[in-house]
Amino acid sequence: MKRVIGVTGGIASGKSNVCSIIESLGYKIIDCDKIAVQLSKKDGPLYKVILDKFGPDYLLDDQELDRKKIGKLIFNNSAAKLVLDSVTHPIIIDEVKRQINEATDGLVFVEAPLLYEAKLENICDKVICVFLSKKIQVERLMEREGIDEDYALAKIHSQMDLYLKKSLANYVIDSKGTFDETKEQVIKIINELEGVLGNGNR
Repeated sequence: MKRVIGVTGGIASGKSNVCSIIESLGYKIIDCDKIAVQLSKKDGPLYKVILDKFGPDYLLDDQELDRKKIGKLIFNNSAAKLVLDSVTHPIIIDEVKRQINEATDGLVFVEAPLLYEAKLENICDKVICVFLSKKIQVERLMEREGIDEDYALAKIHSQMDLYLKKSLANYVIDSKGTFDETKEQVIKIINELEGVLGNGNR
């Protein structure tokens, strides 16, 4: 039997780290960010709808989408973000569903930073939230991207509140500790999921 497990969190909260551990344990990861990048390439389905909505000003010289420019636009313009989400989320969700259908039985993990925003929890049997206190989240984001505290906070606040995501999830991984400490939490949750949802082939 196939079971779908959503993995979400906030920017710089440690989602990628957790998913790399899950993958190393032999489970399939469906990465929504990677899907978005792939489908946004020239003449892809996301490319076409984004170009239709925002126009050629958001193309690079090679006619690929200028993802950085689009990112700056939606970060500073909530209306533009709503437009972008409305045309891209359905296409990304369809691809996620396609990949889920192709996956073998067992636990299949969907890494989705905007899991709740895109209503992807509706196709998940359980959800894991990768959590970090805002203080540490800000520090890690500043270090990772070389930005100041105000900008880091603005980026964090542009997403759904991480404490709310934590309250909505079935499982929570606190990623403030070491890699090994995080891995212990991941293994414990997977063991619980295998028991609760029934064993299946990976």
